[in-house]
Amino acid sequence: MSERQWYQAEIQWAVMEEGKQGLREWEESVYLFQAENRDAAFQKVLEIGRRDRHLHGHDEGRLWVETRLARIAVLEELGANPTEIEIYRGIRRATERLPFEHEFDPEGTVPMSVF
Repeated sequence: MSERQWYQAEIQWAVMEEGKQGLREWEESVYLFQAENRDAAFQKVLEIGRRDRHLHGHDEGRLWVETRLARIAVLEELGANPTEIEIYRGIRRATERLPFEHEFDPEGTVPMSVF
């Protein structure tokens, strides 16, 4: 039996609203998990994406809103024992103005914890 590998998957869901609007927004998540091979990893990420599908609405006269698995955007093998993983999250426009001379203080910040 081969050693399980780590995979990174980026999943995209479409948030669909009943009626004229249809597609309302996109939701995206990154998952890290282990699988025996790429085919098994693809099946696992499909299972994750379908599991996280949900439907809500019609209470208090609202329209149905359904979050549907739209696509697996990325499926990447990371190896059996990666020592470092980068999850690139794209580019976001700056909302504040800082002069070129501005100096950042990363040592003086306290990172938040997601878990």
